Amino acid sequence: MIASDRTREFEDQGYVLQRGFLSADEIEALREALREAQQVAAESDVLDRKGMTFKHNLWKASPKLREFITSPKVVGFLCDIVGPDLWVRWDQTIEKQPGGAAFPWHQDNGYNGLLDMHFQLWIALTPMTIDNGGLWLQPGSHKLGKVTHESIGSHVYNPGDESKEVLVPAEPGDALLFSSFMLHKTNENVTEDQTRMAYVIEYMRLGDVDPFIEAPYLIAARGGEPAAALVPRQPGSRSLRNQRKYLVPRVHRSLSHLRHRLPTKLGGKSGS
Repeated sequence: MIASDRTREFEDQGYVLQRGFLSADEIEALREALREAQQVAAESDVLDRKGMTFKHNLWKASPKLREFITSPKVVGFLCDIVGPDLWVRWDQTIEKQPGGAAFPWHQDNGYNGLLDMHFQLWIALTPMTIDNGGLWLQPGSHKLGKVTHESIGSHVYNPGDESKEVLVPAEPGDALLFSSFMLHKTNENVTEDQTRMAYVIEYMRLGDVDPFIEAPYLIAARGGEPAAALVPRQPGSRSLRNQRKYLVPRVHRSLSHLRHRLPTKLGGKSGS
């Protein structure tokens, strides 16, 4: 598939699946780099939730991962589809153990609070099947833009149009690029002995920002070429448009954090 076809597919469907993106040797090298990074990951960057384990910001602990996520192969694939100028918002490994719970329909913007579309590069480290909690998408749902979500326990949820759901089975080395506005979910891992694993890298266009994460920031591509530059400021942070756009969300987040800390500081108890 040529680049223009992939671009049209992404614009129409909201995702592009590249089978065999990484060779067997490349996927094993990636697994090894991830294992090394996970050993030194900060405790605050590890989340366990009902049989699912998320370890994020691994690129900050690993020169090998920084090299991989800004490599000509990865950058070339991305830039051909979504544009020439990108930075890395974050990365994470996702492990769903046998019995791991379902993760309901959502957009990633529903969790991170961002207003702009960004891009998820999902690389299968193990087979992803209907039984072990593989990924489901609603093709075309990215055209809805940012949607509202309701809170259900620790999750946010928007069912979209479930009649459009499509399972995306994958083998190790397959790569799925999809819009953060894409509604997606994973079901329970009903197997007895299969842990489903994936590595996900989130990229943003250089003109877009995430005001909620800390430096340093990793530039992945400029002008369609790998950049691999660590910088102290997000390139779009000086934009008045971005500053105004996130003024209210930043105030709301600050007040929310204050409300969560205040009872403890006053010696009281939160909750009922």
